[in-house]
Amino acid sequence: MDTHLMIGVAVMFGLIGIAASRDLLRRLRDQQPQLAPIEIERPDAGNERRGR
Repeated sequence: MDTHLMIGVAVMFGLIGIAASRDLLRRLRDQQPQLAPIEIERPDAGNERRGR
């Protein structure tokens, strides 16, 4: 086969792969549950630094 043809085919397969992976990741991101932040209270966080 011609070298330019092989390079062209490889580039086309790469572009198709990138487009497919972006679409797949976008669909998977929409299916994931949304995480909510949780507030955590730390008792006397300043005491840890005073002991140094």
